Amino acid sequence: MSPPVPPIIWTAPPKGSVLVLVPHADDESLGCGGAIALHHRQGDRVKVVFATDGGAGDPLGYYAGLDYRQLRREEAGRAASILGIDEMLFWDYPDGRLAEALDLAERLEALFESDRPDIVYRPSTLEIHPDHWALGVAVESALQQYRPAVGDLCYEIWATVQPSHAIDITPVWEVKRKAVDQYESQLRYNDYLYMVAGLNAYRTLFKPSARYVEAYRLGREL
Repeated sequence: MSPPVPPIIWTAPPKGSVLVLVPHADDESLGCGGAIALHHRQGDRVKVVFATDGGAGDPLGYYAGLDYRQLRREEAGRAASILGIDEMLFWDYPDGRLAEALDLAERLEALFESDRPDIVYRPSTLEIHPDHWALGVAVESALQQYRPAVGDLCYEIWATVQPSHAIDITPVWEVKRKAVDQYESQLRYNDYLYMVAGLNAYRTLFKPSARYVEAYRLGREL
C-alpha cells in the first residue's frame, strides 16, 4: 500500500462552470463558501442546488408562526448575493429524509446532462449527517452514468476528508464569514461560524502562510 501524499495546494480553484450540490441552505457557505467566492472573482458561473427544504431546522420552534421554509430560502438568497452565486435551485425534499428520495440519483444525472458543469462540489460519502451522506452517495451513482470529464470535489462539514486538494481562502475569508452570518436561524442553534473557522484554520497545516484553507477530496479527475 502506498503512503498518502500531501494535497495539491491551489491559490485559485480551476476555471469553468460550477455546480454546487448541498443538502441544506447554509452548507454551500460552510462547506465551500471560500471556493465559491474565488470562482466568482475569476468570472466563473456558479449554480447551487439545495436538495432539501430545510424544514427540520427549527426543532425548538423559535420561528413558529412564520413560513420557516421561506425564511431558509431568504437566508440562502442573502448568502448567495454575498458569495456571488448566479443561480439557485430548490428541490424541496423533506429535511432529514433525503435517503428516502428514490429518484435523487436519476434527477442528478438529468441535471448533469442539462447543465454540463466543469466542476462539481458536493458532500463526501464519509459524512455522518444522513442527508449529507445520502446526497454524496446519489452524486457518485449519477456520475457513474455521466461520461464527460468533470472535476468532482468533495467538501467537508460533518466529517473531514483525506484531502487531495486544498484551497487558500484567506483573501475571501471575510466574504465567507458574512455569508455564514446570514443564516441566523441556524446560528441560533449552533455556532457554525466558530466551527468552520476552526476547521479552515486547522487546514492551514498544508499552507502555513495562509490564515484559512478549505480542503477537498477529488473524485473523478479534472
